[in-house]
Amino acid sequence: MIKTVFSYLVNLSTNKHTRHEHMPFVIWVFKDGKRGHENQTDGLVNALNKRVQNKVYTVSIENSFLVALLKLKFALPWLDRRESKPDLIIGAGHKTHFWMLLARLFHGGKVIVLMKPSLPTCLFNLVCVPSHDRVANKANIIRTKGALNTCNFSEDSLLNRGLILLGGFSKHCDWSNQLVLEQIKALVNNNPDIRWELTTSRRTPPEMIDLLTQLTLENLQVTSLENTDKDWVPSRLKIASRVWVTEDSVSMIYEGMTAGAEVGLIRLKNKTNRTSRITESIHQLIKDSLVLTEPKLDIKHLKSTSHFNEAEFCADEIFERFCKMP
Repeated sequence: MIKTVFSYLVNLSTNKHTRHEHMPFVIWVFKDGKRGHENQTDGLVNALNKRVQNKVYTVSIENSFLVALLKLKFALPWLDRRESKPDLIIGAGHKTHFWMLLARLFHGGKVIVLMKPSLPTCLFNLVCVPSHDRVANKANIIRTKGALNTCNFSEDSLLNRGLILLGGFSKHCDWSNQLVLEQIKALVNNNPDIRWELTTSRRTPPEMIDLLTQLTLENLQVTSLENTDKDWVPSRLKIASRVWVTEDSVSMIYEGMTAGAEVGLIRLKNKTNRTSRITESIHQLIKDSLVLTEPKLDIKHLKSTSHFNEAEFCADEIFERFCKMP
């Protein structure tokens, strides 16, 4: 009964305007201000732009419920034209889910969420979700290998350039400054002909950053997160043919793989004796030989992953389902 009501609401609010053949598709992108979530939506929108002419509007999530409601219903400046009504409504992050559904109720369109939602999946027209999130098979579910991102396969990577990306405290892994530091030293010392760059994240412990600044390795340059901008990592992924990531940072692992790099893991211990969905996905990558764990690399050859791009994969599905004219 509940699913029937949900399906009725979805169908009732999905299409509130008629598109003409030469009109661009209108995409509303809901953003919550978190870089990781916006990286996913930007990656999908970039991929969709390669397939169909789009007009993209960004809707920022407001802290005030009343302000957000009034803005969404009445005050969006571009809603005075009928062609600004959304064809696709895209977002990632739990804060966006309710507002995307409300946007569809007010203005129509198809709602596409890029993660396992906090609300029932039957409320959304499409759910793009990583396989490790264990969502049941349904017609509106697309399973992906990791989270979507803005990376593309790089033709400009260099065999002697490497990138080390550090995460930090997480609910899945126990962080050990000493364990991570030992693996960084082994990686850099075992590969003296590779020029390594390293950066941290907002989760990296301050003590770890202090230890990194004390390293005196000639072929390693450390740049902490506070000294980078949003383009720092993407620019390095274009030229680094070897990318090593602490295994708590699953999204960065898949970004390196999407860029076509040889990806390796800086190992951490599980938080508990039981494996989580994240640690299971890491173990599967190791089992499938898609990532490296041994620090001695071949300077002349790469053990690259098979090329894939999950944003492109989802964009193909969305185009086939929603963007083709009848």
